[in-house]
Amino acid sequence: MSSHSRQHSRCWPNKVALGPDLVLHVEAEFVHEFPEASAGPPPRGLAWRSLQIGVPTLFRSRRSFESNAVLLVTELYPPAVGGTPVLFENVYSRLPGMDVTVLTGGEKRRRDADERGIRVVRRPGRQTHWGVLHPRGLHRHWQVARDIAQLTRGRRAIVHCGRALPEGLAALVSRRLHGGPPYLCWTHGEELTYARDSRELTFLLSRVHRGAAGLIANSHNTRRKLEAIGVAAHRIRVIHPGVDPERFGASAAGSGLRQRLAPAGELVLLSVGRLQRRKGHDVVLRALAHLGGAAGGMRYVIVGDGDERSSLEQLASDLGVHRQVVFAGEVSDRELPSYYGAADLFVHPNRDDRGDIEGFGIVFLEAAAAGLPVIGGNSGGVPEALEDGVTGFLVDGRDAGELARKIRLLTESSDLRRRMGDAGRARVVREFTWNRAAARLMEAHSALDMAA
Repeated sequence: MSSHSRQHSRCWPNKVALGPDLVLHVEAEFVHEFPEASAGPPPRGLAWRSLQIGVPTLFRSRRSFESNAVLLVTELYPPAVGGTPVLFENVYSRLPGMDVTVLTGGEKRRRDADERGIRVVRRPGRQTHWGVLHPRGLHRHWQVARDIAQLTRGRRAIVHCGRALPEGLAALVSRRLHGGPPYLCWTHGEELTYARDSRELTFLLSRVHRGAAGLIANSHNTRRKLEAIGVAAHRIRVIHPGVDPERFGASAAGSGLRQRLAPAGELVLLSVGRLQRRKGHDVVLRALAHLGGAAGGMRYVIVGDGDERSSLEQLASDLGVHRQVVFAGEVSDRELPSYYGAADLFVHPNRDDRGDIEGFGIVFLEAAAAGLPVIGGNSGGVPEALEDGVTGFLVDGRDAGELARKIRLLTESSDLRRRMGDAGRARVVREFTWNRAAARLMEAHSALDMAA
């Protein structure tokens, strides 16, 4: 064997035709990833043409597997912060009779083996390149595909992907190269935005969608976005996030915290979430400036942290409202209900920031469960999280003047705050509990299983 042959005995240079307009030149190293392909050319049946992705049959064989196995593949799982990790932890811990495994990143935690009964498998690192043109991205997809194959081997499992990209692509590779289990994909909206400016990612996203046994949208707004890019409506189920009403109910009253936040009895306005441009914290600060002297009787408490903190602190100072603003930073899950309990009004004027949108907004449900009236931006999935004029108000998330008028309306009427707060809590209890979300996921999973 020549030195050139030895050098490439474990690497195959090849062209992978992924479509009429896109040809990827890749060199894949399969050392310990797929042993059958560790030397020489790929064996028949595992050729690169297997990545020319069409719509698969739901199950390739009728092998006698377990019927209750779920593998959730996601980078967005606690201790990661944000609404999506909260969604996954709460929904997948409420699937009765299901054998649930979570494949995620990060270091192993003691809490991974807690009373929730979910097996958590953690692999170091995360996908930094969603596509396949970059070697690191390609290698990471194969690592995750290998893990999927190992964790589902000998089981009649369904893979639940936290997003179509990057997790769904790994599930697709596992299915094509290993004859792995079918998969469904959650869609939250931001991945559609992220992919739309990349020809490569747009193509891969369409192939992942085509290969999926089903898609789950976190809102009707997200569903419409999927339909707009060609996904058939009958393949999409909408499952809204939820909340635990008891956790944020009257027992979570934060009287002690309120005294610290508003020692002179000021009305407390609250925002909860990462400090990102689309969240609209800057517009709340400008609205306080619009309110002038009336803002002196208010305290605006911001729970969360992020890259925008320093600019928001500077803006508060420039606007002369810094004395009314409290940057609380990150708070623990245990402390969070007390912040809602200490507030009078929840304000979160989200907006579309160059395509970056609020997919739904679990924080609106948490606030409503705490009996707070809410003000949200008329963007993304937020119009589904609150009922305009009933549980709160929708505003233009870029209009500080409009926001100021709604804040004034609510702060001047305790009766309106109470009526909207009561209506919001009743709506959450009726429509947006974690148990309800889990039941809808069970319906989606069972429909796929019955079709096998």
